[in-house]
Amino acid sequence: MSPRELDVVPRPRRADLDEGAVRFETPFTVGTADEDVDPAVTLLSELLERETNERVDRSDDPDLSLVISDDPSSAFDDPEGYVLEAGEDGVVVRSATIDGLRHGCQTVVGGLDRHDGSWQFPAGEVHDWPATRWRGFMLDPARGFLSVERVKRRIDQAARAKLNRLHLHLIDHESYALESEAFPELNRGPDGEQRPSYSPAEIDELVEYAARRGVEILPEIDVPGHASHVLETYPELRCTVEDGEPSDRTLCIGTSATHEFVETLLEEVIELFPFETVHVGGDEWAMGHSWDECSACRERMDREGSETLAEHFYGFVRRVDETLEANDRRLMLWNDQIDVAGSPDIPRDALVQFWRVAGKGRGPVEGCSLERFLEEEFEVVNSYVYAAYVNGWISEEYVLGWEPRSRPSVPDARSEQVIGGELLAWEPSSEETREYFERALPSAIPVFADRLWNADPAADRSSFSTALTRHALGPFVPEGFDVYRELGGTILPTEGENVPSPPAHAHRSLGDRTPRDARDDYEEALETLRALSDSDEAVYPETVAAYRRCLEWLAEVADRERRGVIDRP
Repeated sequence: MSPRELDVVPRPRRADLDEGAVRFETPFTVGTADEDVDPAVTLLSELLERETNERVDRSDDPDLSLVISDDPSSAFDDPEGYVLEAGEDGVVVRSATIDGLRHGCQTVVGGLDRHDGSWQFPAGEVHDWPATRWRGFMLDPARGFLSVERVKRRIDQAARAKLNRLHLHLIDHESYALESEAFPELNRGPDGEQRPSYSPAEIDELVEYAARRGVEILPEIDVPGHASHVLETYPELRCTVEDGEPSDRTLCIGTSATHEFVETLLEEVIELFPFETVHVGGDEWAMGHSWDECSACRERMDREGSETLAEHFYGFVRRVDETLEANDRRLMLWNDQIDVAGSPDIPRDALVQFWRVAGKGRGPVEGCSLERFLEEEFEVVNSYVYAAYVNGWISEEYVLGWEPRSRPSVPDARSEQVIGGELLAWEPSSEETREYFERALPSAIPVFADRLWNADPAADRSSFSTALTRHALGPFVPEGFDVYRELGGTILPTEGENVPSPPAHAHRSLGDRTPRDARDDYEEALETLRALSDSDEAVYPETVAAYRRCLEWLAEVADRERRGVIDRP
């Protein structure tokens, strides 16, 4: 890459820039000679209007032009790749696909700069393409329901970072977040109260909204574990235990009633979500089942010749896979309950989401690893806990050096089987605690996305942090402004299980500054954020508000440190 960087996140793979700039008169003009490109032109118009607060017009002689190119695929290196040329004739984005053009649009908008009252983009050529094809982000409305508008905002943030998958975790111990015609009681609480859930019309709205931004929605129906809500509502799906109480956490997988329940639920989901893959969970059933005590499970195990509970589970997975295959869908599941030390009887076209080898007493451990899944010919999406779990695990130093095809270890010969990664935002049920995500996700999403798009880690952390500030707050931030220097890092403190986090990294933020100097810097940063809010120039006002609260807290810390009080407020 040339010495001059393009301050965009994710970082482009190659940017050959010169010292000039393309300057734009407003309103911006956008266009294409190909009507099939209209969806991308519409997206570009929406992005420009949202981020610059300027009018955008269509034109036959536009400043910003999008072109579908029939050049050989090698010209773009990937179906999602694009070439951006910025010169005397304006900015032209070329790609072989609409998805590539969408990514180019995000780069155009992310690279715009306000200078001397006009907008400009660095002159030169950008040649860009993703390192991985599965770049995902998970939301968890089953544990903490998210409004349609909040999901749309997360879709925007994901698309802005060139992610292309939104994974919705729809069922868990707490609730079912999707309206069910076949099982309406799933949408009620224990006292019969109606619980919030997405209607078919709302799912259609979200699917269409995401598709316009190049994001496909992956639904997850987590079975047979995480089933407390299901079993409370439909107790006939519990195991049959003669002495004692059956598990209230895991479905009985010995009865046809369970298979019919799961099959019907999946058919409802498939009707709503057009994406080719359906996630069926499959995690953590070992933490609370009754299969070894259940007469129905024992009968099925005898009938099918299953000698272990793992084989019993694999039989369930195969039946679910048959249902999905009959509906032209691919099976996806978590890795932790698959004993890959042997050769598990699971279809090899199942997509495995790796998050960790099971904890002690929670599933198979000996001989299990990400590498073993690859040796068994599975394709894998890497969501390793230290890089991908936003609340409780993720750390800045780890994720900035992480790469989905190297951590955990991946042999070079099998690297292509790791098709990407996925960031996971498991929602806590407390609304107050969930506000954590408003300050954590605006940086966690693009930092993680950068590791999926560009295999090389950022060499200049300071420049990356400044670019990330512009990405999160928009193009109106002052040149060189780095909010993450004040917050103590690009990945803010994470929420552990039942452990509230401080809003920012106080000691990393203070660094070698005196508390008085730090407080002055906090006030200056607060003034910048207030100005963005007052002038309506923030891309996401919620992010500005969250960062203001963080800085106000840091100012309190600095006051206490100045007086010699160590405990944080």
